[in-house]
Amino acid sequence: MKYIIQNKKSNYYQEITKIIKTKAKEIFQFFNSKEVPLTTTIYIYNDIASLVQGLKERGYLQNPDYMCACFKDEDNSLNFFEPKEKPNDNEWSKEEYEKVIFHELVHAIQYNLFGSAPEWLCEGIAKYLDGSYSKGIKWLLENRLDKKPIPNQDEIENEFGMHEYNSYDYAYLMVCYLIETLGKEEFINLLKNNNKLNSTKTNLLSKAIEYYKQK
Repeated sequence: MKYIIQNKKSNYYQEITKIIKTKAKEIFQFFNSKEVPLTTTIYIYNDIASLVQGLKERGYLQNPDYMCACFKDEDNSLNFFEPKEKPNDNEWSKEEYEKVIFHELVHAIQYNLFGSAPEWLCEGIAKYLDGSYSKGIKWLLENRLDKKPIPNQDEIENEFGMHEYNSYDYAYLMVCYLIETLGKEEFINLLKNNNKLNSTKTNLLSKAIEYYKQK
């Protein structure tokens, strides 16, 4: 891995390196893979505004408003900013940001092992691993998804994050369903085989919601 750091005097890269070294093994184990060296470049910007501006200068013009970090498979890069030592209530603390770093690391390792994949699949896997949905699927269905129109499959696949609903909820649900019904090994095989993935994803969201409602 190579670091490109906006603030040359900062040592925040050491904290990121520590998280990567501590968490990478867990992610490789999920993917049923031995650990391999990552060729990812890691950019660290001073703040969120600098992160957004830096990405624009590098040619990434369309990023969601909620973005605070990202993995770009276009250049195999992890992109972070350095949280303040004493953040305000509406700002990221370094402790909170650790989960963000882990989430983006999942994307980087998946890409380095299997190459590019649909956004819903990448985000669903990262959410499956990062603990965001610790309250469980029953809670998710009852409190965030019930009584809402189900997005169509094409919308989730081609317009991820572009609507008022939370696309991550549905991505997580689909990945949980695949892992639970196919088994972990067969799920990992989907990441290696686009034809299998394409045949499996037909009406996947509707199937996942119906499956968990019946449970």
